[in-house]
Amino acid sequence: MVEKLGKLIIAGFRGSKISQDTKIQDWIINFNISGIILYDIDLEYRKLGSRNINSEKQLKELNASLQNLRKEKLFISIDQEGGQVNRLNTEYGFPKFKSWRHLGLINDKTQTRTYARKLATILKELGINFNLAPVLDLDFGKNSFISKQERAMASDPQLIIEHSRIYIDEMRKHRILCCGKHFPGQGSASGDTHEGLVDITKTWQENELMPYKELIKSGKLDAAIVAHTFHKNFDSNFPSSMSFNTINQLFRNDLGFNGVVISDDPSMKAISDHYDLKETILKMINAGVDLFIFGNNLNYDPDLIPRAIDCLQELFKDGLIQEDRIDQSLKRIDNLKSKL
Repeated sequence: MVEKLGKLIIAGFRGSKISQDTKIQDWIINFNISGIILYDIDLEYRKLGSRNINSEKQLKELNASLQNLRKEKLFISIDQEGGQVNRLNTEYGFPKFKSWRHLGLINDKTQTRTYARKLATILKELGINFNLAPVLDLDFGKNSFISKQERAMASDPQLIIEHSRIYIDEMRKHRILCCGKHFPGQGSASGDTHEGLVDITKTWQENELMPYKELIKSGKLDAAIVAHTFHKNFDSNFPSSMSFNTINQLFRNDLGFNGVVISDDPSMKAISDHYDLKETILKMINAGVDLFIFGNNLNYDPDLIPRAIDCLQELFKDGLIQEDRIDQSLKRIDNLKSKL
């Protein structure tokens, strides 16, 4: 059963190369985790190159080492949005990638295509196959946390849809998976879910669903990250990432999404300040989350992944999560991997 449960996890880890001391190889081999997520900066040290990335050659070798640990393909994932969310920094010898907002201001489809093609080529050469982008949040101006970081492309959903289609198409040509974020729309949020609870009940707008609706309709959305935002009209008790109403009713039933639902990192304080690990996993799985990203970078815990596996096993043993529910997620995850 561990092999099944481990596949629900993408793990962050410390180390720029595989060695005897690197825990990630044990998690890949013994727990059968689905993949890893790369960061350049370890938030405990806050220095460039302190985590997994410090040069093109080093990163290429690291990713090849990880993929060679077992036969089944790993998701080698990264948040490479460009601008302020830019793991492939120029300091490590990579080209400069402008923000998603910058591309929105230019609003030139040819430039977006060129940008996406250049990024996809680099990701493929590095051995990265899953980019946690594009951001589908709407730009709500200076009061929005996402907008202040220039992560939201535009206030016009149609513009986001058109450019996201181009971006995803270019990634697909290079066998790079994409992931829309942050469902059901985090653009109006003034707060940061890394730091605590964020309520979007009064600021959220219906048109924030349009990018998801249209990309699902045109078969472009393979995976999506669900935010930790709280919307009382969708669910009066739980944030989106723990909400059956938001994930199953709104996203799957109403919008018709059949792809992989990914939780934003459960270590974010919007979740970790209010729920322990076991309760978090239970609520998220039963709400419809397929894949957990445990980035393990906000508050590093060397035993986080073994603890998560233990929680999953206990929940399964106690009958609180059912095997058919796990199998639903594994079918979606396997389907996504088949596109690699």
